[in-house]
Amino acid sequence: MSNFFKGTTFKVLTVAAVILIAATVFAAVSDSASSPLTRAVSVITSPFEKAASYLSSKADSFTGGFVSADSYRKRVEELEAQVAQYRAELVDYENVKKQLESYEQFLDVREKNPDYQWVYCTVIGRDSADIFNSFTLSKGSSDGIKVNDAVIYSDYLIGVVTEVNPTSCVVRTVTDPSVNIAAYEVRTGEMGYVSSSAEQSVGGRCALWGLDKNTSVSKGGIVCTSGTGGIFPKDLIIGTVENVEQSKTDISANAVLEPAADSKDISGCFVITSFGVK
Repeated sequence: MSNFFKGTTFKVLTVAAVILIAATVFAAVSDSASSPLTRAVSVITSPFEKAASYLSSKADSFTGGFVSADSYRKRVEELEAQVAQYRAELVDYENVKKQLESYEQFLDVREKNPDYQWVYCTVIGRDSADIFNSFTLSKGSSDGIKVNDAVIYSDYLIGVVTEVNPTSCVVRTVTDPSVNIAAYEVRTGEMGYVSSSAEQSVGGRCALWGLDKNTSVSKGGIVCTSGTGGIFPKDLIIGTVENVEQSKTDISANAVLEPAADSKDISGCFVITSFGVK
């Protein structure tokens, strides 16, 4: 029993009893219509009620913070939507800008060749596995495009249409060995045909074949379409002579050409759907 009076439990009960007696005495001597016990309980519980009220106010403030965060989230979503809209408008602007630039570059060609009928297209696909850099355009047979139509950028010949669907077409470039173009060198007037070997194609080059062994064609010469055969209009620029090589199998020579336009850098071009023969 002596251990109980010395223990923590007894001490806690003693302190609680003292507090209760003191609260009862205080309530008894104060002026109030309530009973002493009620006032005593009130005195004891008052600090806890104040603490609860304080915590409640803080909780309300905390909840208000959540409401504010939700408002910020909605505002951020609105701003992100506006940014997405501005980006879409910027893309449209850039596309229109590129199209206008292409039209400006084609204007001189059209003025010199009013007989040209053409369709503007954008590049919508490239075959990464094709070492000859073929690509797909956004227009097709429903727009009047046909197989063997010439594809140009400004007055540069890029290639020829080889496949046509209603809404798209495939273009093979001048560096593709399957493409053959009747051509001539401007300064000398020497004629031949432009095609490419597999080795030249890998290097992004083609060549003017069928030149005489003693050709006068030299580095820097410009090679254009001759119009022979009626597939390509005359005087479209194909490329510039880099060097002249003698054939190892016969007495002819060929001029290695750097294409006038790099098809890998082109996002829009024109397909000539018809033209008059000069």
